[in-house]
Amino acid sequence: MAASPDSWLMPLADGGPGPSAVGRVTLVCCPYAGAAPTAFLPLGRALAGAAPGVRVLVAQLPGRGRRVREPLESSLTALADSLAAVVAAEPGPVVLYGHSMGALLAYAVARAVRPAHLAVSGCCPPGAPRPAGPWHTRSDEELVAGMVRLGAAREPFADPDIRALALPVLRADLRAAERWAPEPGPPLDCPVTAVAGDRDPEAPPRTVSGWAWLTRGGYRRETLHGGHFLVEECLPELAAVLDGVIRRTVPAR
Repeated sequence: MAASPDSWLMPLADGGPGPSAVGRVTLVCCPYAGAAPTAFLPLGRALAGAAPGVRVLVAQLPGRGRRVREPLESSLTALADSLAAVVAAEPGPVVLYGHSMGALLAYAVARAVRPAHLAVSGCCPPGAPRPAGPWHTRSDEELVAGMVRLGAAREPFADPDIRALALPVLRADLRAAERWAPEPGPPLDCPVTAVAGDRDPEAPPRTVSGWAWLTRGGYRRETLHGGHFLVEECLPELAAVLDGVIRRTVPAR
């Protein structure tokens, strides 16, 4: 997947003056299926006042944002390999965060780059049964109806032009997530924080707890009062969880 390293990460927030580059924490956010990088702008703003000097970056995947002219990628392994190469070059401690499909991408990257912390939300651990079955094989109408039931806004899908642009991206991301199976390997060494919505039928809290088995570095589960789209529904609460993760990651000085 030929793309310049700069195209993979888009800055959302810079905590301003703080530690040197090798001492500051970088939070890398991996978007959920169908999302453009701008979907994380409110979260970036909410985290701007986190630990001094924290940088918030979002992964910019092919086929959206500034990379809209690039072909979509339906292999999560290919996405993770390319993103990991870029994340590995970041100085200082890195916290990886992903929501839904982005959680699987963040986990795949974490296996390669050994981050300081992995945070996931709205996602069952790899290999866990999906309560609603596969998504990427559904018809357009079934896909839209299912997303709306999960809490997505109906209005964008009602516009034929937006629908024609959005559905191929959404389907490619879902295909990447649902066809991916990680190779056998040891648990992560870093701590893992998993966030679940108490009304999320796609990733219920009990199933989300399975992330505990994927690390030997410590595990914490946070349950928020919300559905699947916690990035929008529970923005202040989610930002507070990530703020705590970042603050626990800041190197002692």
